[in-house]
Amino acid sequence: MDSKKLSILKLPKPKYNALDLIIIEALGKYGPRNIYRIARHLDIPESTVRYRIDALKRKRLLEMYTNIYHTNLGLKKSIVFAEINPKYHDLIQDFFSIIDYWVYMRRVHSSRDEFHTLYISPVEYIDKVNKFLDEMVGLGLIHSYKVIHSTCFQRVNPTTTWYDLKDNVWKFRWEELENDIENANISLPFTLKDPPRYPLLADWYDIMILKELEKDATITYDQIAEKIGTTIQNIYYHYKKHIISRKLIEDFQIYFRKFDARDSYMMFIVLEFSNYKYFAKTANALRNKPFAETLGKIIGKNKLYAVLNLPSYQFPNFFRELRNLISLGYIKDYEYRISHAQEWNRRQTISYKNFIDGKWSYPHDEYINILHKMHHKIK
Repeated sequence: MDSKKLSILKLPKPKYNALDLIIIEALGKYGPRNIYRIARHLDIPESTVRYRIDALKRKRLLEMYTNIYHTNLGLKKSIVFAEINPKYHDLIQDFFSIIDYWVYMRRVHSSRDEFHTLYISPVEYIDKVNKFLDEMVGLGLIHSYKVIHSTCFQRVNPTTTWYDLKDNVWKFRWEELENDIENANISLPFTLKDPPRYPLLADWYDIMILKELEKDATITYDQIAEKIGTTIQNIYYHYKKHIISRKLIEDFQIYFRKFDARDSYMMFIVLEFSNYKYFAKTANALRNKPFAETLGKIIGKNKLYAVLNLPSYQFPNFFRELRNLISLGYIKDYEYRISHAQEWNRRQTISYKNFIDGKWSYPHDEYINILHKMHHKIK
């Protein structure tokens, strides 16, 4: 699988203006493959849109990905938080990456050092992830772990909400959040609904195309065809008739580094609600907030999994508003982990090498053998 280290060490303070943010907001609405439509919507030259996007990418402020709807690939999400044995702190990522189906890793902290991994594995083998983690506990690599099964994720693309376009500054209007929740509707996107099943609707070409789109949402049909070794017509057919028609992608993720990485934190939080109404209202209220990046519904529960990004000076304000929402009865309880924005983290594409003869392979015994060999070698 194609992995990418997401470290942003030594990056300067992000510099952008209102026009940049307006263009980025339009990217989230129309997608990075519709630059002409964005230019028409904003009534500015297409050359200006492309120039601004390229400049932001050069400054490493902007990245564009394609979000796969893994449910229709027969894959299910396992969000793992593990309390690690400090003895293996520097090597723990090597053990968690033995299972090929990881897509995201990060060091996080609660009362103890923990390690966060997101596995997206075949639904019929979902219990094997737990068995692998049990084996890690038995070997003393980790002390304990928690697994949360989530729906596919709703990405929160950047918007101008809470941004002062005149002064070019973010204004965190926490006092508005209560009313935003109360006035939000309860109609959720399909990504935040419990899936009735996990059908496998893709073939080999679909998986290969999705892998390339994950890496670069703007890649062209001919570039994909060259990488895979097929014709442009074949790529076009699979993209239109399979990927789009069968809903194999959710949308496009516009990642924009809004805040100074040297003084901001990631928060991985699970919010529990007393009823579905406030779960849905809160999820919808967060879908245009600058501090929210990812939302997911915990399957079978009125719980929301959220990945947030906040400047450090806003943490007291966030928790004060969180306590206010609890006192009002909107939120029942919560738990969270935090990670500095510059903490070690990594992501990789869909596990395309394990798609063999039209189905997913999951070599559990091989993973266990590798785990024991690595542990023995280290000891």
